[in-house]
Amino acid sequence: MNISVNYDDTDVAKALSKIIKDPNAEQFVKLLTPMLCSSSQGADHFFKLMIGNKLPEVIPNGTYCKVKLSNISYGIDKELTAKQYADEDNRIICTVQEFRGYHEYSQYVITYKCIATSGTEKLDTTYVRDTELEIVEDF
Repeated sequence: MNISVNYDDTDVAKALSKIIKDPNAEQFVKLLTPMLCSSSQGADHFFKLMIGNKLPEVIPNGTYCKVKLSNISYGIDKELTAKQYADEDNRIICTVQEFRGYHEYSQYVITYKCIATSGTEKLDTTYVRDTELEIVEDF
C-alpha cells in the first residue's frame, strides 16, 4: 500500500540541518534544499533514507532487461515491433546504457531493437523508471 505525504522546503531544510555536521552546515542546507525540492524522486529517496531505508540497487550498464512495449519511445511501429521482438507479455529485451541518478524521474537510459515507422529495423534509445525494468538472468 502506498501513502502520500506532503513535505515542504522547510521540512527538507530541517532534515538536512540534522544530518549535516559541518562548520559550514548552513550553506550546505541552502545549497541542497532547493536541489532536493526540485526532484520528487530525490526527495522521496531522501526521506526514506531519513527513516532508515536504503537506496535501490543500481542496475549495471550492459545488463539485459525486459521492458513493456508500452513503456518505450514514440516514433516506432509498435505492432511490427511486437510481432518481431515482444514476448507473450508484450515485453521486449533492452540493454541498460546509463543510470542517470536517483533524483531523475526516469533513472535509466536503455537501448532496444525495434521497427521504425518507415518499416526498417533500428536500435532506439529511451528513458525508463527502475520499476519498469525486469532483469533477464538467462539471455
